[in-house]
Amino acid sequence: MPAAGSTVDVAPGTLSLTFNEDLESTFSTVKVSDANGAIVSKEKAKVDASNPRLLSIALPKLSSGSYSVQWAVMTHDAHKTKGTYTFQVK
Repeated sequence: MPAAGSTVDVAPGTLSLTFNEDLESTFSTVKVSDANGAIVSKEKAKVDASNPRLLSIALPKLSSGSYSVQWAVMTHDAHKTKGTYTFQVK
C-alpha cells in the first residue's frame, strides 16, 4: 500500500508490500523516489517479524505528485525478484 497505479488523498506514513513467500530481510530493499528521480525514502525497509511476507518502509511527509517505488527481494529459498510501480498523492 499504496497499490500500483493508485491515487491516494493523503500521503501514507508507511509503504507496505506483501509477497507470496517469506522474505530474507538482509537482501530485501525498497526505494521510493519523486517525479524528478530524487529518493525520498530515508529509512531502511524492514521485514515484519510477525509476518515475514510483509516488507515495509517508513516515508517522510510526501507532497502532492507522482512517486515511483522500486523493490528487490530475496525469499528464504534464495529466489530473487524485483519490480517497480508508481502511485500518486493528490
